[in-house]
Amino acid sequence: MPGYRKTLKKWISTSYEFLGLVIISSFIWFGVLIGGVGLITRIEAHESPVLLFVSLAAFYVLLIAPLTAGVYLLAKKIVIRDDPSVLDIFHGFREFLAPSWSLGFAHVLITLMIAANAWFYLTRGGIALKAVGVLVLYVLILWGLSAVYHYPVMIEQRPGTFKTLKRGFLLSLDNFAFTVGVIFAIILLTCLCAVTLLGMPLIYLGMLSILQTRALRALFVKYELLPPEREPEPGGDETWTVEP
Repeated sequence: MPGYRKTLKKWISTSYEFLGLVIISSFIWFGVLIGGVGLITRIEAHESPVLLFVSLAAFYVLLIAPLTAGVYLLAKKIVIRDDPSVLDIFHGFREFLAPSWSLGFAHVLITLMIAANAWFYLTRGGIALKAVGVLVLYVLILWGLSAVYHYPVMIEQRPGTFKTLKRGFLLSLDNFAFTVGVIFAIILLTCLCAVTLLGMPLIYLGMLSILQTRALRALFVKYELLPPEREPEPGGDETWTVEP
């Protein structure tokens, strides 16, 4: 299995090599996201908060989730060097439309349930209830760790939603330190892109999808689900591939 540092190094080098596709995919995704959120909040500005939340959740499930799946399909093709192109985003959108709807709905539902339970217990007066709330917060953290692998698993193995969530959970638990390291890299990338402003629309999701895809494939090498990536020979061809 490629180590954590090696995974990060390959992530940076791959993102730089395919910078054009990283920029285009990030720009398309971010543009749709901001445009949709802006339109919804403008229309629902004077409506109830519940209606606004439902509208945003539906927007994520119906449009952002399949678009995200398309970006992650492009990321896989970039990582395995399978002639990636911008059209892969739209192919992925169509190919993973139903699975991404199901996964997106699960994301919204489970996150809402955990967050609502955490809020309920933490806002109660008793110490025992607050302790339960803290435990629920740990569940929320574990849920966030497992989410690192959801879209890559869906693209790589095409299982059902339940199996995708289960495999993400098992991978994060069995590789806790590695997954925390990936989360740290994601937080760092998010902060850098947010500070630079242009980073969000130009490189964020493109680089994020490549990082998560490389992390998953590194773990698949560990479990012998994928062969090790062939390294370039000294003085030889500088390109190498991974079997899809």
